[in-house]
Amino acid sequence: MYRHIRQERLKVREAIEGEELVMRDFPNKLRWLASPRDPETPVCMPNGCKLRISDIPKNLQKELRVDSEAVAEFREVFQQPPSSLIARIFFAPKQCFNVVLFSTGRSLEISRFAPTMRVDVLSPAIVAPVGDAIYA
Repeated sequence: MYRHIRQERLKVREAIEGEELVMRDFPNKLRWLASPRDPETPVCMPNGCKLRISDIPKNLQKELRVDSEAVAEFREVFQQPPSSLIARIFFAPKQCFNVVLFSTGRSLEISRFAPTMRVDVLSPAIVAPVGDAIYA
C-alpha cells in the first residue's frame, strides 16, 4: 500500500490501535481505509495488524463463512512475476494484493470491502498469522 500511495503523492499515516476506519475512494480509483475524523488521509497497516470487521454484507458472509462481525488479519501478499516474456507482456498479473485473512482460511481484498463495512484496529500486529488463505 505504501508504494502505491507514494506514486499517487498522497499523505498517509499509520493505523492507531482502537480507532475505527471506513472505506473511502481516493484519487485515481484508489479505494482504501480512512478514519472518519480525517477522511482525506489513507491509513496504512503493517502486516499482521489485527482487525475487527463489522457490518459484513450477507453475500460476503456466505463467501467468507463468517458472521456479520469477524476478526481478521491484514496481509500484503506478493505474487511472483511471470517468467516468460510473452506472459509478462500480455498477462501481467497484479504484483501485490492487500487482503484480510479470516480464521476460516478465506481472504478478501481490501478494495472489495463494501462501503458500509466498518473496521476497528485491535492491535498493530500479532505474533502468528491466522493461517493460510484460500486465494480465489
